[in-house]
Amino acid sequence: MTSLPRRVFCSCVCLLPLCLGAQNALASGFQLIEQSASGQGLSYAGAAAERQDVSSMWFNPAVLANLSSNQMAVAGHVIAPSARFRDDGSTYYGTADAGSGGDDGATVGVVPNLYWAHRLGEHTFGLGVNVPFGQHISYDEDWAGRYHATETDLKTVNINPAWSTAINDQWQIGLGLNAQYVDVVLEQKINQSNLGDGDANAKVTGDSWAFGWNAGVMFQPMAQLNIGLSYRSRMNHEVSGKVDYDDINDTVGIPALGGATLNQIFYDAGASASVTLPASATLAMDYRVNANWQVLAGTTWTQWSGYDELVVEFNNQSPDSESNQDFNDSWRYSLGTVYHASEALRLRTGLAYDNTPVPGKEQRSPRTPDVDRRWVSVGLGYDLARDWTLDLGYSHLWANKAKVDYAQTNRLGTNTLKGDYTSTVNIFSAQLVWRY
Repeated sequence: MTSLPRRVFCSCVCLLPLCLGAQNALASGFQLIEQSASGQGLSYAGAAAERQDVSSMWFNPAVLANLSSNQMAVAGHVIAPSARFRDDGSTYYGTADAGSGGDDGATVGVVPNLYWAHRLGEHTFGLGVNVPFGQHISYDEDWAGRYHATETDLKTVNINPAWSTAINDQWQIGLGLNAQYVDVVLEQKINQSNLGDGDANAKVTGDSWAFGWNAGVMFQPMAQLNIGLSYRSRMNHEVSGKVDYDDINDTVGIPALGGATLNQIFYDAGASASVTLPASATLAMDYRVNANWQVLAGTTWTQWSGYDELVVEFNNQSPDSESNQDFNDSWRYSLGTVYHASEALRLRTGLAYDNTPVPGKEQRSPRTPDVDRRWVSVGLGYDLARDWTLDLGYSHLWANKAKVDYAQTNRLGTNTLKGDYTSTVNIFSAQLVWRY
């Protein structure tokens, strides 16, 4: 097996472009929980305590010490969301046209995962490459909220080496390091109706690397019960990039701006932003009722309160772009069960409730139109051979209508988006696990 680390490294490199293509956020805020296909069929209930395969290392690195063999897992998730906006009296400064009204900016995306675990003596080492955050929302260029957002494209990749060992027969511990890359595109229209001119366009692009850690413990008070507790640190990104403008008015002076023309204020330049991606903690349990039934449950806290606003600073004369977020901490609750139909076949189902960090309609930005969600999931695991397992999962998510009354003010005036979002999501997951 001397060539295995090299094969793992090559697989990670090949997976990076796919990771950067991840699209839609399906946990609270713009967080992605789609990190395991075996967990998908359970609505991720008990993910930090379940020892089925190496993909659980994302939820708790202490799982590694409990694996019965060396393993590699590759998974993919197809996420098909709908987030339809219904306009209900959005307002604009000047004489701007109301545009086409509502729109559905959600896009179909693919989220990949790769995990590897290898035991050396009393220690187990692992590597995870996945996508913890992502958001791709693309609206029509003439929709009602075009002065707030037309394109939001947040892509991430997280590289997570980890270590785990057993203290005794009941306790295991794990520790991981994380290197995380972020690439972001933010695009919107600029309202020039006060000048008797059409919309201009502003596009901000940037990227960043940040570093953090994660840790976990597992405890088995009895043979049929596992309890897991894990924590992931926050990641502080200093994003640097640029802003590009198109169709900016260059002929009319604006008294409020000291008589300057817009192209003397809004011109292509560098841009930067400080973004804190939240810490989280998970408590989970996995209880084997009998030879056929397994019950799992879990709860996750995410520290979204550190994400109070998104401020983009420009190296030109234009004012900072400030998006009011004012997020609250969020909680997720899940319950699932596994039926061991045979030695080779496991049937899974689960329920979950995701609490949104968005506190109200005034903070519900069209870039993050998040709302409380309910999950129902089904899935299966089947041993194709002694060393190979295929996992499949499906989840349906739905939510109540989410009201929006979101205002943004700049030096030209105030635009307010009013209406509501109706959201549903379908997720299809598949995973192949190799035990060696």
